[in-house]
Amino acid sequence: MKKLPVFLILLVVFALFLTSCAAKPEQGAAPASVNVQNQSLIAEGSLQPINSLAHSFSVSGQVAEVLVKNGDTVKSGQVLVRLNTSAAAELALENAQAEALAAQQAYDQLLNSKDLTLAQAQLNLANAQKDYDKIRWNKISENQARQSNPDVINAARAAVTIAEDIVKTAEEKYNDFSETPDSDPLKAAALSSLSNARLNLTQAKLNLNNFINPPNTQDLSISNAEVAVAKAKFEDAQRQLEKLQNDSDSNELQMAKARLDSALSAVTNAQSQIDALTLTANIAGTIVDLTLQPGQKVTAGELAVVVADYSNWIVKTDNLTETEVTSITAGQKANVILDALPEKSLQGEVTYINSLFEEKRGDITYTVTILLTQTDPLMRWGMTAAVEFLK
Repeated sequence: MKKLPVFLILLVVFALFLTSCAAKPEQGAAPASVNVQNQSLIAEGSLQPINSLAHSFSVSGQVAEVLVKNGDTVKSGQVLVRLNTSAAAELALENAQAEALAAQQAYDQLLNSKDLTLAQAQLNLANAQKDYDKIRWNKISENQARQSNPDVINAARAAVTIAEDIVKTAEEKYNDFSETPDSDPLKAAALSSLSNARLNLTQAKLNLNNFINPPNTQDLSISNAEVAVAKAKFEDAQRQLEKLQNDSDSNELQMAKARLDSALSAVTNAQSQIDALTLTANIAGTIVDLTLQPGQKVTAGELAVVVADYSNWIVKTDNLTETEVTSITAGQKANVILDALPEKSLQGEVTYINSLFEEKRGDITYTVTILLTQTDPLMRWGMTAAVEFLK
């Protein structure tokens, strides 16, 4: 049978004392009533650290080194215990890393090759466009062949003279901007006018030459053929670029990507096997319940060490019935007396009321958590506590 808390015993003795001292009611009078509403609710609980966590290995093995001892303060992520490494696991990791490196290099090479191919296709299209435009500009027309007479030739010479004069004027205007930055819009407009004037002069000279030396049928055929070839090259360059731009990843690239993903996954798995041999603290706190020694064999899932956070203390009561818990609210103040420290009353506050019930000996009960706002260095995990919930 569980020992009653000292605090509860004192309350019972005090109640009996009051009963013995009370005046007996006169015969026939109604007994005195007890004001239950003004009484404080008292429950029994257990003292616990604010947080604690049991640690275990996910793999079986033999302890290589224990880096902490009971009572040590540790940080989250600190190494606690290591198991002996496996040569097979280390070799598997090395092989996986080597394969991942090779797969990455192969994938990068394919990507770079694809980018280079696309850039080359863009350059080919630009060159084909340039050649096509140039040949179309210089194309000999049938009209030029039919108009080879003195009047046409004189008109062509006049056109050359006019074009030369326009070029000269455009050059003079452009030279006026010699000290002006190239970003100036007026200078850019002058340069554009000069370029167009020179193109017109070139065409005028070409026309004059054709009129002076009229093209024959063979010249026309060659000119038309050159235009057709240039056009075909331009259209082919367009198709090649569009195919590269619209084409999804090639099978070769997809296979390289799948190989890389598989290799990286193998590295992760191999590394996790190595990492599993090291046990680290998942919370900051104090080492408790550590019994491992170097050379000791451990099984996966077996308790290795417990880390407790003693920065704050809580008391959990699990015997409040459904009729009692309704009078408890979060934030409610409470006095706590430990069986081991009966002379000291500690203040606390309700922080959590579990909504999940438990059935104990036919009663529906709920667990309530009280955070202590006062502590004592003599407090120990698991001490029995009497909790008085204040009104």
